[in-house]
Amino acid sequence: MLPALGIILVCAALAALLPIFTAVSGIRFPRRLVAGVFVFALTALLFGEVADGYEKLPWWDLLLHAVSAAALSIVGMGLALLPTAGGRARTAVWMLAVLAFGFSMMVGTMWEILEFTLDRFFGFNTQVDGHMDTMTDTIANLVGAVYGAAAAHLAVTFGRRPPPAGVLLDFVAANPVIFGAWQGPSGGLRGEPCSGEAGTDRPLERRGQARSDMIPGE
Repeated sequence: MLPALGIILVCAALAALLPIFTAVSGIRFPRRLVAGVFVFALTALLFGEVADGYEKLPWWDLLLHAVSAAALSIVGMGLALLPTAGGRARTAVWMLAVLAFGFSMMVGTMWEILEFTLDRFFGFNTQVDGHMDTMTDTIANLVGAVYGAAAAHLAVTFGRRPPPAGVLLDFVAANPVIFGAWQGPSGGLRGEPCSGEAGTDRPLERRGQARSDMIPGE
């Protein structure tokens, strides 16, 4: 019971980093992103480690790798939009998606290097099957990164919201201080943005208009 409670507190602390960063910087995060960080940490630490989920479900680790890689591609697209403050780029959106994919794979590779370092120099056993573990993790990262980059492309181009790309659109809309030139999805063109579609695929509200599910900046 105590180890489980400790893990839950650690997961809550990780999720709390986003609201703390909001209080310090004024950068706003969608509430579902905070919830997603908490749930992901729980599934990785509580179910995976404490409840032996990695042993009971051999594919669980691969699923987490794929999900995290998809999320990192979304982060990568957000970073790719920063130089133009979310405004139309001088290149096609698919090129930004390639950069987002590359960012995700870079972080995944750095994680595998960390695991190797822990095993090689500190006596851990994170890469249980050695090369097989590394390669299957990398393949899972590849699948997740491709999906995340494609989802980010659909979000930025057409206003579509395949999970977790909707978080990117909400984040961009809520932070005109860093995405002040954002005028909505681009319609696949480097020129004028399109108006998007109705329903769940509708484009973002006008820039600077914060959504109600955002963490306040004060």
